[in-house]
Amino acid sequence: MILLDLRGQGQSPKPHDKHYSILEQGELVYQFVVEHNLRKLTLVGNSYGGAVSLLLAIKLSAQRQSRLAKLILIDSGGYPEPLPNFLKILRTPILGWVAVHLIPPKAQICMVLRESYYDPSKITDEQVDAYACPLAAPGGRHAILQTGKQAIPKDIQKWIDKYPTISVPTLILWGEADKVLPPFLGEKLRKAIPNSRMEYIKFAGHIPQEEQPDAVISHIRAFLNK
Repeated sequence: MILLDLRGQGQSPKPHDKHYSILEQGELVYQFVVEHNLRKLTLVGNSYGGAVSLLLAIKLSAQRQSRLAKLILIDSGGYPEPLPNFLKILRTPILGWVAVHLIPPKAQICMVLRESYYDPSKITDEQVDAYACPLAAPGGRHAILQTGKQAIPKDIQKWIDKYPTISVPTLILWGEADKVLPPFLGEKLRKAIPNSRMEYIKFAGHIPQEEQPDAVISHIRAFLNK
């Protein structure tokens, strides 16, 4: 298993530039795949990472080089509407800067996690610390602002039109109580991607792999073994 922190996130570099578009993120992951000559990949992405995975899956499917075997999308981005509340704030001039710079990182994370969880009582201090640490790191606030501003490509419809070209078996998992990206978006993806199926995760919101990990792992295991 290879776990990647996207540019500006986790422990990855957070340079003070504007190269944080979702297309650039996808290109960085693509370069990693090519440089390590990875083949027969199962690509997994949640939320923003799901949107990056969609773009990468389109590119890899077009090349037909056996690099991509399966795709797993978990409460994935992929459509411009409706926008999550925190993304709306990041994309609002002045308000986004004020929110990111004046609200303490842990308070920001708590607000986002409460919106993302079906049962907020499951949120732990360790989770809050893990999410807040990269945001508080040098360049972290700049990176999250730029990521939010550039999360939707200007030519998004061109990419949406290419979803049917994804040729690999695709599993779409969605928290049944997702308030950030409602489940109907998952149904849109299921209809757009030919060889796909969708499964709901009960008692879960936007990040079911954290809130209901056993259920998510069960679906993934069955999909990989099929």
